[in-house]
Amino acid sequence: MNETKILNKVRTLLGMEVALESMKLEDGVTIIEAEVFEAGEPVAVVTEDEQKIPLPVGEYTLEDGKMLIVTEEGTISEIKEEEAKEEEEPKEEEAKPEVEEEVEASEEEAKPVKKTVESVVKETFFSEIEALVNENKELKAEIELLSKEIIKIRSEINEKEMKEMIAKINKTKSWFFEKINKIDKPLAGLIKKKREKTQINRIRNEKAGLPWWRSG
Repeated sequence: MNETKILNKVRTLLGMEVALESMKLEDGVTIIEAEVFEAGEPVAVVTEDEQKIPLPVGEYTLEDGKMLIVTEEGTISEIKEEEAKEEEEPKEEEAKPEVEEEVEASEEEAKPVKKTVESVVKETFFSEIEALVNENKELKAEIELLSKEIIKIRSEINEKEMKEMIAKINKTKSWFFEKINKIDKPLAGLIKKKREKTQINRIRNEKAGLPWWRSG
């Protein structure tokens, strides 16, 4: 699995848009897209109105001269390299070994560079993954901290509301007992006066020979 496919899988897991590769056919106009231009990968042709439809079965020459073969609609079967043209001139045939040696030497020189590039790509990829994991941990920690703060604020609000309610109840009780006391004092005075009047009337009636319940 190449680096592009690995990055695309990570993008998919993170809900990000998957990057597609695009190539043109030999006409220089028709565009085809695939996640990776390899055998077995899905491939689509982009229409003028930017619709993407599976590439029909057939053989297609790419802009760079390679041959893309589709034996099952919408799936790359094979990609063939451009066939080298045979030169008839003997001089060029004699020069081929030297050219091949130069190509081999260039390939050998390019191998360390290729390894370095692959190493940098892998290091960058895993660094990005590590950064995403750390960011996720930080977000979780912030959410947990916010949750604790919310719980603390709620408890403080409830405690404050409870104190205010108790204060209101105590105030109401004080007002009630104050009213009761104001009513009790005049009432006690009236009862006392009534009793005194009754006693006076009883004494008067007894002296006058009248029943005690008759008032004067």
